[in-house]
Amino acid sequence: MLTAAVTLSAQTEHRDDFDTFVELLADLADDEAEEEWGSELMEDLYELYCHPLNLNDLHEEQLTELPFLTSLQIGDLIDYADRHQPVVSTGELMSITSLDYTTRRLLQLFLYAGPLPQKKLTLKNLLAHSDHELTLRSDIPLYTRMGFADYPASVLSANPNKVYLGSQPYLSARYTLEAMGRVEAGFQLEKDAGESGVDYWAAYALLRRTGPVDVLAVGDYRISFGMGLVVNTASGFGKTMMLSSIGRMDRGIRRHSGMAESGYMSGVASTVRLGSRMRFSAFFSQRNTDGTLTEDGSAITSVRTDGMHRTQSEQRRKGNLRKTDFGGNISWQGEHLRLSATAVHTRYSLPLQPRHDTAASLYRLYNASGSDFTAFSLAYRYIARQFTLSGETASTAQGGVGSLLALQSELSGHQLTLIGRYYSADFVSINGKTFGNNSHPQNESGIYVGWQRQLSRVLRAEAYADYMYFPWLKYQVSKPSNALELMAQLSYTPTARQLVSLRYRTKSQQRDWKVDGTLHDELILHTTHTARLMHVWDVLPQLRLKSMLNGSLSHRPDKGNSIGWSLSENVSWKPFAWMQTSLAVTYFHTDDYSSRIYLYEPSLLYTFGMSAVYDQGLRAALLATIHPWKGVDITAKIGHTHMFQNPTIGTGLDLIPSSHREDLQLQLRWSF
Repeated sequence: MLTAAVTLSAQTEHRDDFDTFVELLADLADDEAEEEWGSELMEDLYELYCHPLNLNDLHEEQLTELPFLTSLQIGDLIDYADRHQPVVSTGELMSITSLDYTTRRLLQLFLYAGPLPQKKLTLKNLLAHSDHELTLRSDIPLYTRMGFADYPASVLSANPNKVYLGSQPYLSARYTLEAMGRVEAGFQLEKDAGESGVDYWAAYALLRRTGPVDVLAVGDYRISFGMGLVVNTASGFGKTMMLSSIGRMDRGIRRHSGMAESGYMSGVASTVRLGSRMRFSAFFSQRNTDGTLTEDGSAITSVRTDGMHRTQSEQRRKGNLRKTDFGGNISWQGEHLRLSATAVHTRYSLPLQPRHDTAASLYRLYNASGSDFTAFSLAYRYIARQFTLSGETASTAQGGVGSLLALQSELSGHQLTLIGRYYSADFVSINGKTFGNNSHPQNESGIYVGWQRQLSRVLRAEAYADYMYFPWLKYQVSKPSNALELMAQLSYTPTARQLVSLRYRTKSQQRDWKVDGTLHDELILHTTHTARLMHVWDVLPQLRLKSMLNGSLSHRPDKGNSIGWSLSENVSWKPFAWMQTSLAVTYFHTDDYSSRIYLYEPSLLYTFGMSAVYDQGLRAALLATIHPWKGVDITAKIGHTHMFQNPTIGTGLDLIPSSHREDLQLQLRWSF
């Protein structure tokens, strides 16, 4: 759940309320939340914000897109809408006891009460009742990285990868169409900084709820079945958000409308109803990706996912590996019980052959190896009045096993979450992504306990503890190891216009201990502590102040302490109905990268402005959005970073030979 002091209105035509919602998500995000996941989540949520759900036509798969809802709340919403149709106002949400005040206010961004659609799905109606959106974006660096420097021909002849092949600006375009809540289509184009011309493009078309077909996707799409052990290419948001959403990762087939150049499927997928309780899904995907070749070119040592093709060496890797995926899922939904079985097969055009022939690379021994991979699973979810039990157990053709079990309970105002997982070292799930410390479910077991409680009308507390054990080696860990992560947060809302929160997180994990370059027999504990004090104050309906103090402490017995802190102020001002602005200023001071600070600053639509800062410096960003005409938004953001001690910024080809950098970002969004 989210806790905040915000004034929200339902279905506004401007995006300022949504920007407030994004800030709330950022406050909950894990420090090391993956930027691509965050951006994908922003796209999904903004699409819902622009096309809110009708309380009289709710479907479970739609509500699972809202990360602040629990399984119990989703069930209560659908049950209430079914029993009280027609729902005439979102004010009726007050009758649902599982929805607290803050959740009801947030839901008003994504729900409305209206009549059921009466139009038939015809081409004429689609054209008459369709919403279109075109978004153009350009990032213009006001500096020159070393990859764009001028070098003599003799230097480039000896080292052709010393420069980027393309121009400096980042460019992207995105078009989406939504009609009658049943048809979605769109495409996106992108050129990263340093690339020549459009380097990435994707397109999709989806048809929903037509005859026995729940969804039919053609083109690029994302899928998620079960709890993600076998296949999950959808977005996520870290452990804190898992307090609400762990029990409902089964999100089915969805469009891929983002700029992430990996982690999605390309082909065809469909879900059909087999009676009132059973659904069957099948998918096929084939797309090219990048791989690092062995010296003889017969195998791939690693799969690249960054999508960068700026230098000659990066260009040579472009699309040199074909990945084919196909599989299916069958599910049965009872009144309280849901069962789901999934099977997925993946084939690469070249065998994967990760290096593990040295002591430093031995941790890769159980990494994906070969050309063909098969995984299958059985997932289940049981929802009772006061608890939800969810789980999935999976296996692979190679014999690896993975299992995840989650229990959520809401008793007397206490929300408890218990998560146990076991992913064997040889459990290789190519498309799996689920709860855990690692990016993929492998070589990990652990137990997670989370708790939330509304202590009073103005005070809320939440905490979690997560113990992890890694039975096989890890990067820079030459023995089986363990880790412990703890988090506690207290939120105080004295008035409807103010919020004060204090959060503390610590993580201790074992690492190799080297003495004068020689590996010690024992492992040492690397412990990090982070703390954040935040105050949000709506001074006026048009003026918001957000102050934040961050602290970080990193400790290793062999290296001592590394300390960092930052002080931020964010001023959001809406001087006119057609304009809103935001100014964020942060001073940061850390001993080194190990005590880095993670910060969020308002950013362009469809982007998630989470980044890490370290050393000593100042970061400032000014964001302004105007609405000159109906359906048109123009956004500009200028950012300035100044380092006080370092004469340069960055490394390698991205090095800037200056102690400061300035960026200009422009975005035009046209809705029609």
